[in-house]
Amino acid sequence: MPPKKTIAEPNVNVPNGDAAKGRDIFDQQCAACHAFEGDDKTASAPTLGGLIGRKAGLTQFPYSKSMKGAGFNWSEKHLFVFLKNPSKYVVGTKMAFAGLENEQERADLIAYLANN
Repeated sequence: MPPKKTIAEPNVNVPNGDAAKGRDIFDQQCAACHAFEGDDKTASAPTLGGLIGRKAGLTQFPYSKSMKGAGFNWSEKHLFVFLKNPSKYVVGTKMAFAGLENEQERADLIAYLANN
């Protein structure tokens, strides 16, 4: 069996983000499904506390096969590209979110996520 393909660290520059603005974006765009704590087995989406550095698809949330096999650890760079278009970055993801086109909004959200 050939080795699994993993998603390599993107070669992008993530702008400096404002965590306070990121919190507003989180509240508007993410909080309906995501939380920072809770039971991943029963949640509608995986918890995001400690996301940076965590292996994609690792918690007890029932991730898609593609997310479980993505083979990367969440970094600011992976998040920056993923948040632009989740279903394009991890084809087959269960995340039903069109994405954030605006680079600064993504950077602000990442700054907030990195602090929680």
